[in-house]
Amino acid sequence: MVEIEPPSEDMTTRVLTRQNIGILAGIMVLAVMSRFDSIISPSVAAIQASFPHTDPSIVESVVSIGSSAAIVSALLFGQLLSWMKSRTAGCISCICIALGGLLPLLFHGNVSQLLVFALVVGFGVGITTTILPSLSARFFRGKRLAGLMGVTLAVQDGSSMLILALGGFLARGGWLRNYWLYFLALPALVVVFFLVPGAGTVEEGEEEVEGADSSVSGAGRQSWWAIVSCILVGFLSIFLVAVLYNKLAVYIAGYSLGDTGAAGLALMFNTGSSIVVGLSINRIRDLCREWTIPAAFVLMAVGALFFLITRSFPLVCLSAFLVGSGSAINMATCPFLLSKLCLPRRYPLVMGIFSATTSLGFTASTWVFKSLSGLLGVDPVIGSFVGMLAITLVAAVCLAAAQFQKRIEARFIKG
Repeated sequence: MVEIEPPSEDMTTRVLTRQNIGILAGIMVLAVMSRFDSIISPSVAAIQASFPHTDPSIVESVVSIGSSAAIVSALLFGQLLSWMKSRTAGCISCICIALGGLLPLLFHGNVSQLLVFALVVGFGVGITTTILPSLSARFFRGKRLAGLMGVTLAVQDGSSMLILALGGFLARGGWLRNYWLYFLALPALVVVFFLVPGAGTVEEGEEEVEGADSSVSGAGRQSWWAIVSCILVGFLSIFLVAVLYNKLAVYIAGYSLGDTGAAGLALMFNTGSSIVVGLSINRIRDLCREWTIPAAFVLMAVGALFFLITRSFPLVCLSAFLVGSGSAINMATCPFLLSKLCLPRRYPLVMGIFSATTSLGFTASTWVFKSLSGLLGVDPVIGSFVGMLAITLVAAVCLAAAQFQKRIEARFIKG
């Protein structure tokens, strides 16, 4: 187990180099683990069939309840990572995911047991999503950090696509076989133990170094309004993209655009957009500059508008891609901005709050849009897309008019 020194600022902006290949491997494995709370999604219908007397909404919670535990673990480990070793936290995460995912192979007599194990998995995933940005910011700087966060996002969603496809294939032989995928957490534990550095996410004396590297002024270090604003942008991005996961299948079926396979294909365009954005985030930032975040909300608004005015499946796929792209741009940009806005020792806690807030956004989306549609007296599906359009337009206009990103970068980052 070799400790890895942070790369110097004068190194190339390439993320992958011979010196950091080990730490990158550890980060990528953690990125894959961060999507393991959704492994059972392809088996929800089969689980419902196995427990016909259980409320279907409770069975569906096997997939979503992990987000609740992720909120708790993200906040808890956001604080603990100010002194805990990255390797220790990573190993705890993999152990929780392995236990929560493999115990159902032994104990699966009722849905309550599955819900408890899903909470354990979600707790582990919440740790992982908190470690990733903190660990990345500990060993990378500048454009290399921004690029790494984009690559991490691409790996997260790319691996999610593959895992869900493989889970659906295994589930054909019975939904319990879907849980076999959690055996992957065991070799992941080994990789994390040997390749994730034993150093903490905050280096002793790093406050001074970070201040010099990022040119963050003393006022910038106290820029809580900017930090809260970035967290709110992340919350809105996940809150809105969750509409696709909750309503897209119903939308496609309601307008006779296809079956469940068509819904899955459209969601792949949404997930695939994260891969495209993640691998090109630096180029997108160079192109859009201080308008990157407003432009992301505009993309989401255009996607929502297409959902409302068209009934064509190809355009539905394009709409899903646009909404996913906007959300991915914000989810790659906000953690990078946050790494520049707060003290290194506070970054794990801030990212823990960020992770918890985005998990809350995903969980709250269904209920908020359902209540909003009820108040307006419109169909919940159409009401959700109308709400998405309205929120994204307001966000884009307000952020652009206030020159939000430009003010942050000029005042708190560029000095």
